[in-house]
Amino acid sequence: MRVYPNNSPEAMSRVIALMIVADAHIDDREIAVLDTFNAFAKLGIARKDFMNVARDYCADLVHAAEAKGSTALLDVARTDHVIGSVVTREQRLVVAGLLLAVVSADRVHDAGELVLFEHILDRWDVTRDEVADVAVSRLKQSGKP
Repeated sequence: MRVYPNNSPEAMSRVIALMIVADAHIDDREIAVLDTFNAFAKLGIARKDFMNVARDYCADLVHAAEAKGSTALLDVARTDHVIGSVVTREQRLVVAGLLLAVVSADRVHDAGELVLFEHILDRWDVTRDEVADVAVSRLKQSGKP
């Protein structure tokens, strides 16, 4: 599995990629919501580079599956490894707000996505209220009601 420097745009992008593939279905609306919230600029990464990080994460999953004979999309050790590279509270809140947008983008709250989201919040010691505050702030910044 690739390793990115802590708090790098790639490390934060990888956490979002983790959420996007959590339900084994990549929905165009998940990427569109990132565009809507100007996520790539907030992460400090170009959209194309974000897509490369997401593609590389998927490649890492395939490689792990080939090595082990199978792999789980919601693996605790892998998840903790990926989310462990976002260490500052400010960046965790930014990423958590974007994760909430991704989870809600397809209007289907998959149980796996919700479990993953709660796991990340727990590991990062971030509350749902803090994430909601970030999400509301983003809506105001984007001019949405």
